[in-house]
Amino acid sequence: MIRIAYRSIATQPELAVAALADIVAVSDQLNRRDRLSGGLLVSRGRFFQVLEGEAVDVDRALGRIGADHRHRDVEMVLRSEVTRRLFKDWAMVAAQVSPDIAPQIDAAIDVCDQAPVMAVEQPRLLIEQQRC
Repeated sequence: MIRIAYRSIATQPELAVAALADIVAVSDQLNRRDRLSGGLLVSRGRFFQVLEGEAVDVDRALGRIGADHRHRDVEMVLRSEVTRRLFKDWAMVAAQVSPDIAPQIDAAIDVCDQAPVMAVEQPRLLIEQQRC
């Protein structure tokens, strides 16, 4: 099993948050089919996503992601073998953007280049915090 994380830039930054519900709904359906799990952060026109699953399934999803017109400049920040899932309970889930959590989402996206392993933990932590 592998875990990947990538970041990208929305082609229409002002619509990135509005597109979140559609992205999560479609991704949830496709990820369930492909036995993938993951989390997504969106802020200031930037996406940061983590995906976990078998390499062939993750790579197929990456092909779809790369072809998605809603973003550009897809940059892989992490690809590693793992023995357990961080997002085992979610085929796809996203942190809900709100004024109180936006700085934390921004910080997670900002740090993904310098500390990708730490950045991968942030979507899960933020999502769990919101669900409590």
